[in-house]
Amino acid sequence: MSVSPLRLRALAFADAIGYAPTEAELATWSEPGEITPPLNVYRGRVIFQGREELVEEHERRELFFPRKIRRARRVARFLARLPGVRFVAVTQTTALAHARDEGDLDMFVITRRGSLALARALATVWYALTGARPGARKSERDAVCLSFFIDDSALDLSKLMLPGDDPYFRYWFLSLLPLYDDGVSSELWAANNRILSHHPHARRWMMNPGLRVRRPAGRLPRFAFLDALVRRLQDRAMSKGLRELANKDTRVVITPHVLKFHADDGRERFREAYYQTCKRYGLDT
Repeated sequence: MSVSPLRLRALAFADAIGYAPTEAELATWSEPGEITPPLNVYRGRVIFQGREELVEEHERRELFFPRKIRRARRVARFLARLPGVRFVAVTQTTALAHARDEGDLDMFVITRRGSLALARALATVWYALTGARPGARKSERDAVCLSFFIDDSALDLSKLMLPGDDPYFRYWFLSLLPLYDDGVSSELWAANNRILSHHPHARRWMMNPGLRVRRPAGRLPRFAFLDALVRRLQDRAMSKGLRELANKDTRVVITPHVLKFHADDGRERFREAYYQTCKRYGLDT
């Protein structure tokens, strides 16, 4: 029995980033179906034949997930108290329970329009003061990375993808792990048809009741004039390196509605690895 190209391409991307998905993940990313050669199930995870080391590496990294998700939930509880914050998700390898012991906690945050700069500035200052930002001396692991904030007028994330196709961004979107959500996630999902057109069997993220962060009783107030002031201060305080990269492409995007600081962006590298894996198995990209 032949394997559908959609399933093979989904597994090709997972292989390119060194990850072995479960059967449920693979079905969500591509389509349901039987696992037949050249796919194999090893210890409950799907791999190309001969790639058992990916599962073994995941099992080593999975041991760190309980600690990391406890930390991520504390971060989400703090962020939920900031002005206008509507959605907080942990992303990338932590969302897949695949993070390295020393890996950062990458957070994705949605705010109300008019709250973006202020919310991120307050979060950045707090975690800088507590030594929990990436590169801080006190924080050797589980550093809080606050490099991707948007407001609810900029929910179409496809504008932030690489030209052509951006497989890393597509799977990043599908694998978000929401921790706090006031309901805006349904709008986020609906706004990203361009991404979802590549994954017709994908289903919107489900909030795990055991991980959900409840709406806080007290929150800092929103002041639109403060957001504008903080935005001006942010521009002045920005490093020369970020200023040179800002809005040149999709790595560093700084607008009144999007703050994305991914100067060290590996998406093109992962795309090339994905293309090479697809080529190995005779797949179109």
